[in-house]
Order: sequence, then structure tokens, then C-alpha cells
Amino acid sequence: MKFSLLLGTYGSRLDDLDFLFASLDRQTYKKFELIVGSQTNFDKIENLLKKHSFSYKHVHAGGIGCSNSRNATMDLASGDVYTFTDDDCWYKDDTLEIVKSYFDKYDPDIASFQHYDPKLKKSTINYPDNPILGIGKRKLLKQATLDMWFNSKSIDPHKNKFDERFGIGTQYNSGEENIFIMDAYNLGCKRIYYFPVITAYHPYKAVNYIDEKSFLGKGPLFKRLFGPFAGFFIFILFSFKKRKELKENNNGKFLSIFIKALKEHIKFKL
Repeated sequence: MKFSLLLGTYGSRLDDLDFLFASLDRQTYKKFELIVGSQTNFDKIENLLKKHSFSYKHVHAGGIGCSNSRNATMDLASGDVYTFTDDDCWYKDDTLEIVKSYFDKYDPDIASFQHYDPKLKKSTINYPDNPILGIGKRKLLKQATLDMWFNSKSIDPHKNKFDERFGIGTQYNSGEENIFIMDAYNLGCKRIYYFPVITAYHPYKAVNYIDEKSFLGKGPLFKRLFGPFAGFFIFILFSFKKRKELKENNNGKFLSIFIKALKEHIKFKL
């Protein structure tokens, strides 16, 4: 079994990248490749890569946004299993051995694990304590691609890509992971299993996607995830469920932001 670790990066976190690369040098399972799509600092990142012993490919990622840089890496993936790594994460020495053991035993379409901040001793996600052998459609939206390892036979990285209209650096600054995972599910990937095992380390971040700019993207996001009709009603239910939180994060505003997001939903083209 060969792994492809796909890293899309803006290119500004050079020290973090070097730390990640060092963790890959220490992997006890060596049959893997790292594929880096850099949007800036290509030469500096190339020099960092040359310091390390693992196999890698490095490509210029044009355009803007994390979806764009991730897509640039997917065309070059040759592994049986692939994952999307972050430029500020790092791995346990036996991560690849752990993941391989679960793929050998369960043969999932997608296997999901845990990430953890060892300094703050907490995780961004509130993980279940027990394995889940079949994550349902509703719970897919709570998954993070950093935790997920994809079977190339089930979802081909050369054909199935991120929607570049969504994600950090774009007009709609979140949701690209939700869309990619939901697309995989809709393509027939139903063997999506969760295992309560830490495979990656990542700094804890308190994320707020209820600010006005982020909320404007929720209308298009729900339309993209669920279609124009179901997406419309799900967005309305979501908006009123988050009404109090939205007002608290936006100086008491709700109705004006809701209307703007609704207009974005209507004009968004599938």
C-alpha cells in the first residue's frame, strides 16, 4: 500500500513546514510520497524539501485559495490511499502504520481518525469515544479532511476535486471540505468509518464562521451541498437556529445579514 500526502500551501509557514517534513522523515512506514502545491515561496519550500529524505513532488499552484492549491496536488497523486495534510500540522512517527492497519482490516472508502493539540491538550473537534462503522450523511458535515484518508479506488483524486469557489482565500471562505466529502458520499462512498485514534497533531484553533462574511457563504454552501430546493429550506432552518449566535457576533444584526445570504443562495449557480 502506497500513501499520497497532499499538501496545498500558501507558502508563508516555512518553520511549520520544516517541522511537518521532519515528522515525515521519522515515519516507520516508508512507502509514501508528499505532493506539495505552493502558491508563494516556491524556491524556499523546494530548498526545505531537499533537506529531507522522503519522496516528494512539488508543483506551482496558481490562482488563489486552499482549494486551488489542493487540486494542483491531486493530479500528481499515485497512492492507493491519500490524505490532505495542513502546513501547520505534523504526524506521529507511526501514523502511516496505524492507518495502513485499519485499511488492511476494514477496506473503507474513507477512514477518519483524530487530530490533537499536545500543547493545549485539546482538539478542535469534539470526537465520539467509540468507533463508527458507517458515518451517516448528517454527520459528514462535522468531519475534517485532515482526519480523513481516502481510498483512491473509491474516489479518484484525478477526477474528483475541490470546488474552487469555496475555501480560505475565496469569496466563500469555508465549506470546501464539506463539499468534497459530500460529493464523495453522493458518488457512492458509503463505507466511511471513524476510529477514535489520534494520527495527527495540529494547533487548537477557535474557529468562528458566524461573522458576516462567512455567513454570506452559507447560502451558496447549502445550495451546493443539498441542491436548490432542499438547500433553501435547510439554510433557512440553519439561519434561525444560529440567530442568537449571529447577532452576538455581528453587533446585533441578523435580518440584514440573513437577507444578503439568501440573495447569495438565489444567485449562486450550481
